[in-house]
Amino acid sequence: MNVNTQLTARDMFNDEFNPLDINISEIKSLSQALPGDGNIDLNNAEVLATKYLRGADLCSDILAIATAHAQKCDTLKKKAYSYAALVKSAEQKIKTDKSRAWFADTDEDYIQASNNYTESIAFVKWVGSKMDSFIKMHYLCRSIVKRGMDQEGASGWSGKGPENEEEDGW
Repeated sequence: MNVNTQLTARDMFNDEFNPLDINISEIKSLSQALPGDGNIDLNNAEVLATKYLRGADLCSDILAIATAHAQKCDTLKKKAYSYAALVKSAEQKIKTDKSRAWFADTDEDYIQASNNYTESIAFVKWVGSKMDSFIKMHYLCRSIVKRGMDQEGASGWSGKGPENEEEDGW
């Protein structure tokens, strides 16, 4: 899916739309920028807090779409199983319920629908955990900035030059 293409809510339920086609490069690059040791410089903390908030926002948008898609895939999986168990198995002259269930479990359409559902659930979990990581990193960066501001206030340093002090007569 092209990022510049407009997407409506109705388009999300279109058969051709698949959230697995959404460009996730920004999420991936933000995720790779997460410091492994949690060491964040005070000077970068404010900028990083904004970036991680952006990442969490992106993930929340995608998560809503991906969850709806996963539910649709679940319905299609159940439909494929039912069709295989009731219609296709009858066409093959399979009589017992157990044999029909076995037939449905091995039906190619059902297997494909199951794979689509599994991929969509994995994507939902991936986006959800990225969102959680971004929220935690945003909070950590905010805490670092707040701690730095508290230390500045406690030290009496304001970052400004001396005011109302007499100049040395150099």
